[in-house]
Amino acid sequence: MNGNAVKDDLLLTAAGVEIEAAGKDARPKISVVAYTGRIMRVPGWGDIAIDLAGLEAGGQVPLLADHNATVGSVVGHGEPAVANGRLMVAGVVSGAGEPARHVVEMARGGFQFQASVGVAPTEHERVKPNQSVEINGRSLSSPGGFTLVRKGRLREVSITPLGADAETSVAIAASRQGRTNMADIAHEDQIRADERDRLKEIELTCRPIFAGGSERDWGVHQKRVDDMKAKAVAGDMTVSELRAGVLEVLRASRPVFSGVITGGGSGHIPRARVIEAAILKRAGFAALAEKALGPACMEAADDLRVAHTLDLCRAALQHEGIDAPADREGMVRASLTTHTLTEALGAAVNKVLLDGYQESPATWRSFAGVRSVPDFKTATAIRPSFTGSLQQIPPGGEFKHGGADEATTQYKVDTYGKMFSIDRRDLINDDLSLFDSVARAMGQAAMRKLSDLVYDTLLSNAGAFFSAGNGNYITGADTNLSTDGLTKAITAMLTQRDAEGNDLDLRPTRLVVPPELQTVARAVLESEYIAAQTNLPTGNSLRNAVGLEVEPRLSNTKKYGTKASTKHWYLFAAPAASPIIVGFLNGQQTPTVEFFGLDQTVNKLAVSWRVYFDFGAALCDPRAAVRSKGEA
Repeated sequence: MNGNAVKDDLLLTAAGVEIEAAGKDARPKISVVAYTGRIMRVPGWGDIAIDLAGLEAGGQVPLLADHNATVGSVVGHGEPAVANGRLMVAGVVSGAGEPARHVVEMARGGFQFQASVGVAPTEHERVKPNQSVEINGRSLSSPGGFTLVRKGRLREVSITPLGADAETSVAIAASRQGRTNMADIAHEDQIRADERDRLKEIELTCRPIFAGGSERDWGVHQKRVDDMKAKAVAGDMTVSELRAGVLEVLRASRPVFSGVITGGGSGHIPRARVIEAAILKRAGFAALAEKALGPACMEAADDLRVAHTLDLCRAALQHEGIDAPADREGMVRASLTTHTLTEALGAAVNKVLLDGYQESPATWRSFAGVRSVPDFKTATAIRPSFTGSLQQIPPGGEFKHGGADEATTQYKVDTYGKMFSIDRRDLINDDLSLFDSVARAMGQAAMRKLSDLVYDTLLSNAGAFFSAGNGNYITGADTNLSTDGLTKAITAMLTQRDAEGNDLDLRPTRLVVPPELQTVARAVLESEYIAAQTNLPTGNSLRNAVGLEVEPRLSNTKKYGTKASTKHWYLFAAPAASPIIVGFLNGQQTPTVEFFGLDQTVNKLAVSWRVYFDFGAALCDPRAAVRSKGEA
């Protein structure tokens, strides 16, 4: 078989070996932490994990000296056990040969042994990059993917004087013996290719980007970079952790600048804000930039004389004392490691996204109460009209508790989100259309999703919220949207009373209709006169009685099915009356934008952002809302 064949056995350097001294006639005990249950890095192979649930580890296993499978090299024997997601081997020194005596004598002298654990894999699979797998009581994933050994057999444990790395929790060596088929060869080729890509990425990350391009250009930080590189190659540090460490070194080594002094005498303007203004202006958002950042910042951005997006990359590098690489690719990669450009890009994206969010209509805000919740657990909201009235307390009397069985409603928030990115080619090609086509669209999509949830909650009518029993659902020929129909709805709300007959002082403030009824609604609310029978007043008594909202979702049968209607219409009290409530995590009423930097995924060269939004909605106080069927 050629040298590229995959062998069956893996030799794992154990996390720890303890050899306890014993009495004159007792055998010394050996304890080995064989495998901690996590992902292990194999130089030349990539990441590997073993599912202990599929590992055959029963019965006695031999404890050998240096993997020498002869009778004279037996040091002892042990019993394996899986506990708390780890593989342990406990045994005794039972060998009668020289190797056993050497191990005992050296242990008494204080020598710290290590152990290699031999595992024969019988079933394995490839886990995709960033895919999580639940094994050994934990969730495991790797940016570059890893090999998962689903089934295997524990063969032996060897006592060794030296392991692969004394400081790692688990290090792996690979034993090459036996035969396999072409599928295994292809599997190894994939593992080797992944490892080559990983090592190449490590080299690129650690390459100096100062002037000169030589290793010595890291200056006083060279040893720190070399140490991080060695750890990354050995698998003790992920590529993402390496990037973060190198970026920290880069920031620590750059000169300090005081900011930009504008000609207008406005004081110091951080360079990141100036570049942010230039980005927004070049992307077509000059008005937004001036409104958010001010005219002085815009003047400083004009002074940069940006003719191409690469000019922004060069400005960021120059500000941080980094010589810009001559090639465009190198300039983009280098600039995206700077704090200046990443901060400017992140802030610009955030402003465009929030502008799109705030620009989108939100008709529900005119009648929905807003709540803040501290977590994702089910929360409880008070129905204001159900709290009852105060009772007179006589001198020395006792206060009584009010009932809360019907006075509350429950709701919870969930997370909604999406990723988007700017490819490095967009910067090279001077293409910032993403700010309009994606960032603004993401902001608008966030508001649409929130409004979708609010109106889906309203239309679903959970728990017969709108019903004759609650006195907030009107039907019949006279409930079409008209002066008579609106009068009936207003009367229904004004005459709401609690169980004790107390008036609740609810006042309708908002009429909400589908687009098909907006013309009729405006006529009812805005006309000075109405057609009336002879000798009856013609003045419109309902003119400006309530505000008007037109909501397309009310009649969107394609999205909401039979719940939607072109005939139904709604009347609501003020948001404080809480006819419906909208909850936000920690009161955050806008989406959160997080920047993830360059190359967060190995299969894409781009800077990425994550947008997420935590919110929920629920029907709350039925007395503060009226629904009309709108037809007989």
